[in-house]
Amino acid sequence: MRALNPERYRPKGVNAVVISVCNYKGGVTKSTSAVSLAQALSSLGHGRILAIDLDPQGSLTNLFGYSQTLDIESNMTTLPILMGHETSLKSKVLKTYWPGADLIPSDPALQSVESNFMRDIQENGLQAMLRLRKSLVELKTEYDFIIIDTPPSLNNLTTHALLNTDGVIMPLPPSNLDLCSASMFWDLFIETCARFGAEDHPDDAIFSFIKVFSPKVERTRSCQQVLHWIKETYARYLSGVQVPKSAAVASAADSFSTVFDTPPKGATYKRSISHDLVRDAYIDLAKEVEVEAMSIWYPSNQVKAA
Repeated sequence: MRALNPERYRPKGVNAVVISVCNYKGGVTKSTSAVSLAQALSSLGHGRILAIDLDPQGSLTNLFGYSQTLDIESNMTTLPILMGHETSLKSKVLKTYWPGADLIPSDPALQSVESNFMRDIQENGLQAMLRLRKSLVELKTEYDFIIIDTPPSLNNLTTHALLNTDGVIMPLPPSNLDLCSASMFWDLFIETCARFGAEDHPDDAIFSFIKVFSPKVERTRSCQQVLHWIKETYARYLSGVQVPKSAAVASAADSFSTVFDTPPKGATYKRSISHDLVRDAYIDLAKEVEVEAMSIWYPSNQVKAA
């Protein structure tokens, strides 16, 4: 794929595109979407993907085949970097079962970043918020994409991710509660930017791209109405991707997997139409992300949709 269409991929000497998957609310398929996006990008030929789990709950870590309880200790996560005790993330990288996808896992101890935040800021100033950025520098040259899964809130772990990202992806299910929650997320983020001095440079873009897409889509009247409101609210930031609500997603999650995973040999398994629709939707989302990435990797070229 790289030989036939090289302009679709990261050129040598250019950094990875860093993406944060965020939402203020839990239960919106945030971690599932982060893993599925990594798998979809890998399936499109991007052979080096790094997933970073900043959520103390560790759903991304579990979905990539590691148990927080049995396999992970706090020194294997971003915690030593965020606390200022270490400066390199390289030693934290773990291989996963998915070809080309690596992982920096999470542990419940990451929650201490939140509890120590105010003291850290008082002692070290805003430099405390740059620790993740400095440690990502050495990894950006080794990967095509770095995907960060964040906690279901706009806390300081999420802020660390957002201040060090090229693009933001927000899964937003078509429900009134989720739409209201997303609005609160952006309001709080604007306040956070002001706190860190972003108002001093109002014309500078914080992100290269923002994509809002809808998972758990149904054909009900209420769902379609909220989808209309989401479209009116987010306009050009709204992805064309809609991931249908499917039992296949829940069934896969129950076994710590996604719709991209295949069963072991000999297992009885029948792929449903909805399974394929979900998988195809994440492939389409990955293609949209590809277009955004190409505009970053090749800024002088006008990129058309893949």
